[in-house]
Amino acid sequence: MFAGKALRCECGYEVRAYDEDDFVEAVRRHASEAHGIAFSVELARELARGATEASSDDEVIGKERQ
Repeated sequence: MFAGKALRCECGYEVRAYDEDDFVEAVRRHASEAHGIAFSVELARELARGATEASSDDEVIGKERQ
């Protein structure tokens, strides 16, 4: 079960999602658009497994964090 995850890219972009499919799509989109990297669905799912739990009050999918 996907309990909500957060992942921050080295560039400062952060993905938080409460649905695994949304998380995977956001990670893949950011990697492609911002860095020219083509992440497979499998690799994005591996990243989701290693991501930290997202706080329940912040449902942001893709956001620059300072």
